[in-house]
Amino acid sequence: MSGLRPPRLADLTAFVRGLLDKRWIRFGMVGGAATLTYALLGLLFVNFGGMPVLMGNALAYALSFIVSYLGQSLWTFGTASSASGLSHWTRLARFAAAQALGLGLNSAIIWLLIRLSLTYEAAMPVAVLLVPVMVYLLCKYWVFRQSADIRPSTQAAQQTPPSVHPPTNEE
Repeated sequence: MSGLRPPRLADLTAFVRGLLDKRWIRFGMVGGAATLTYALLGLLFVNFGGMPVLMGNALAYALSFIVSYLGQSLWTFGTASSASGLSHWTRLARFAAAQALGLGLNSAIIWLLIRLSLTYEAAMPVAVLLVPVMVYLLCKYWVFRQSADIRPSTQAAQQTPPSVHPPTNEE
């Protein structure tokens, strides 16, 4: 035990910063926050606000969509500026399309697995694990892509040796 010491606050801080450097961790955190927003607001609007179920649910979903878009845009993918070359409205429309594709994929997975005799309870975890991966990839490579991700400068690629760039934790 001579080389071990109890963890310090600096160790915990470094660990948390290391996690938050990973884009997919931030993606999951924002998704969790949006889901919690949806659930809490839905219950609030329906159970305490007296709204009809579908109206309260729709309003909660719309507000959680805003939480999700702003979180993913500003924190996860850091596209507050127009560095991506895409306008805010283009990113917003693409984000909505990615979410709609996620809903469609989710429904298709559930339908297929139930047709294959799985129960809904057994099919749900499969969709919960697969759909966010697809939505993350759509967000990374289509919705919030950076201009350099799509069209790297041939001049810069010729002048900069590949070994100069350290690997990133963005995956």
